[in-house]
Amino acid sequence: MALPELKAVDLGGTPIAIRDTEPGKTTGKPPLVFLHGLGGSSQSWAFQFRALAEDYRVIAWDMPGYGVSGAFGRENPTVEHYAHALSAVLDTVGAFKAHIVGQSVAALIGASYAAEYPDQVLSYTFCQGLTGLAGLPDEERSAQRKSRLETFRELGAERFAEERGRKVLGPNTLPMVAELAVTIMKRAPVPAMCQAVEMMAQTDFFEIAPRIDCPTLVIAGSEDPASPVDIGRSARAALGDGPMQTIDGAGHYGSMENPAAFNMILADFIAGIPAA
Repeated sequence: MALPELKAVDLGGTPIAIRDTEPGKTTGKPPLVFLHGLGGSSQSWAFQFRALAEDYRVIAWDMPGYGVSGAFGRENPTVEHYAHALSAVLDTVGAFKAHIVGQSVAALIGASYAAEYPDQVLSYTFCQGLTGLAGLPDEERSAQRKSRLETFRELGAERFAEERGRKVLGPNTLPMVAELAVTIMKRAPVPAMCQAVEMMAQTDFFEIAPRIDCPTLVIAGSEDPASPVDIGRSARAALGDGPMQTIDGAGHYGSMENPAAFNMILADFIAGIPAA
């Protein structure tokens, strides 16, 4: 199907933009919720909407501060702020039990949501995720936080996308896909990216993971410089028993670079999970 139009979900006067294949409908299809990373948007999941909408209700948001989604009022929101916003959005659209897929920094948001709202989560997928900075020694954590914030503020979204964005893609990424990924990255608002960095600086995935009590999947890209395969292995160990799949040749955007492989991995995983 075509990428659904954006619609705004009102959270007490703050709009959060989502794409939803079944707005206002109840069909029994389990919702599949996609959460994008720092340089993404709901458009990042176009290939998943196209392939998976026949079997699932597919929802993707523009993270707070992205697109027309309202930003948090504070500069340093916690991962729980994002998780609570996600819960409010899904409650509002009637997606009360969902499969949650978090890519890159949004793997932290998905993990927090799964831990905070266990009755609302059918499964959780750590998709080429980042694990946060809070587990690092204070000096290293502070240095990484400062470096990331300065990079975004000095380069801006467009230069960052051109100079850094292409480097996280796999070497065999189709030019059309690379251009789409970079174009989406150029639209990422710097203040919202900085808020996500502040969230990441306060978060340790390895503290959240043991609290997740649902089926879990880890997806890695063999050529991912931002979240190497070893990070996926560490996440898998922290989450406990469950599958880990690696997409050969994929950089940091496996869902875009090789959507056929990504969609098959995800569909095979969630097919055996009861909807209730």
